[in-house]
Amino acid sequence: MRALLCLALSVALLCSLVFAEHQGDHGKKGSSKGGHKKKDDQKPDQSQKGDDHVSWAGQKLAAVNLKFACEIFRQVTADHPSENVVISPISISTAMALLSLGARGKTHDQIIKGIGFNISDISVKEIHDGFQHLLDSLNDEERELHVDTENGLFISKAGKIVDKFRDDAKNRYASEGFMVDFQDNEEAKKQINSYVEKKTNGKLTNVLSSVDKDAALVLVNYNYFRGQWEVPFEEEYTSERDFHVSDKVTMKVPFMSRTGPHQVAFLGDAAVVNLSYKGNASALFILPKDGKMMEVERNVLNTMRGFEKRNKIMVVDLQIPKFSLTGILDLKYVLAKFGIVDAFSNSADFSGITGAPDLKVSNVIHIAKISIDEKESKSIRRAEPAATKVVDAIPMSQPPTITFIRPFVVAVYDEIRKVLLFVGKCFNPEK
Repeated sequence: MRALLCLALSVALLCSLVFAEHQGDHGKKGSSKGGHKKKDDQKPDQSQKGDDHVSWAGQKLAAVNLKFACEIFRQVTADHPSENVVISPISISTAMALLSLGARGKTHDQIIKGIGFNISDISVKEIHDGFQHLLDSLNDEERELHVDTENGLFISKAGKIVDKFRDDAKNRYASEGFMVDFQDNEEAKKQINSYVEKKTNGKLTNVLSSVDKDAALVLVNYNYFRGQWEVPFEEEYTSERDFHVSDKVTMKVPFMSRTGPHQVAFLGDAAVVNLSYKGNASALFILPKDGKMMEVERNVLNTMRGFEKRNKIMVVDLQIPKFSLTGILDLKYVLAKFGIVDAFSNSADFSGITGAPDLKVSNVIHIAKISIDEKESKSIRRAEPAATKVVDAIPMSQPPTITFIRPFVVAVYDEIRKVLLFVGKCFNPEK
């Protein structure tokens, strides 16, 4: 997998880069960007008071985040039944949780409830403690599986960032604050685009084509993920095959191929194959049975649970198309279906951000891009030795073949933190 890019702007500009390679050793301590300290995944940092509580809060967040991730994916795919879809659920949750730091009253409660939390079961402090611990652990640059997450907060010069919000955003969510003159919308656009380009090492350029002169707040959140397949694909085994977009549309696309032992589950509506990353993360490739895509989209969480219970190691001939997915969504309307309404209306109360009662969100544009192939990412600083094709314990008879020849779902899942880093539907590998 080469890259995942994810953006949401006007309230939140989310960008996530996912690479199929990553560096470092899991669980080492050190410092990281954005004010986050690295933490050993196996042992709490005793130098930070209350870290055991933060770890516990992080565990409480896991089930909520996973459920919200699958529900928002279900909603987005329902709105786009015949299109490629990709989102970064944990980025959306994190950005909205950050935004809630400055929300008050019903605006705050709608955001918290909308992303899946019930404050009768978990306190607001525990929610932010949990997200802080999650970001701390994901942002460890020396971990074998590394996600670097930072935020940039752009506020209109007509307002002023409240000191407490600035401090909490920085300490909990790695957020930076900038004052912007949105009335000079060309300069504001240039400033935000330059920030995104710099933070993504040039992977994203000119992400904003325009900026509303009436905008008051733009939050930029990006995730940079580096991961390496436990068993890489070899380019020499990649060849063109038919991919059936629909009953009427078939196209030739390059398929990666690998024969060997895999975790596989055959469920009622789909076949699921797990491809592991080094560092306790997995990419689940979900191939619906013919005519069952809608059922799979609606029940991703049940499919993941079914895989956990019923998977077994099998030697299979696995064939997956190389693909790149790009999605541009206005999440304003999606989030409204989760009860987050006041944030986009004149009833919004974000006085905790600027002290002014009239700040509201105009829209949330979410742009995502995923590319998956067999190559190493050129952005990785350290070259890895070339691997040979792995064929382990192959019986004398021909192994069964699992070929992703029609639209399918892919989900990158952090097994330790129990979060979906991204989830997408490949309807057409060539778009």
